[in-house]
Amino acid sequence: MSSLYTFFTALVCLSACATSVLASPKIPAAPGLTYLYSLNCTLGPSIQVGGGPHGTRVVIPIIGGTFSGPRLSGKVLNLGADWGLVDKNGTFSADTRYQLQTDDGAHIFIRTSGPAQPDGHLHLRMVFETGSDKYYCLNNIVAVGILTSKTGYVLIDGWQLESPKK
Repeated sequence: MSSLYTFFTALVCLSACATSVLASPKIPAAPGLTYLYSLNCTLGPSIQVGGGPHGTRVVIPIIGGTFSGPRLSGKVLNLGADWGLVDKNGTFSADTRYQLQTDDGAHIFIRTSGPAQPDGHLHLRMVFETGSDKYYCLNNIVAVGILTSKTGYVLIDGWQLESPKK
């Protein structure tokens, strides 16, 4: 009887510990965001290119603009477009590729993607590519942006994801 009692006592103790751990999981610290820049991008007229297996493709030429932030600023070159998709539920998702040129002459290729949100903004994943030594760190960051659509242009505020503070 004592071994059965010991077994049940251990089981009750284990169950209480597990319940305690499951009831109050430790939430990790959230990552931070560091502001990169604000971008004002001029758009050309959109071109409806038709339906496909993932939705209706809409091509929106990117024809210029500017960007400015604490560590980089410059212009958006007339080299790119948004090859966005409208899915079967009517949600637009951006799929862009375009070129930035910094005020000091460096070229930065950028890709963004992300869906429209119920509030009308788009949440973007941002990927940078550059051979510039000065801006090379952009190749290795995770960045996000919030896009606000206007008539004939868009505004994008971009941030770099940072490790949580300890």
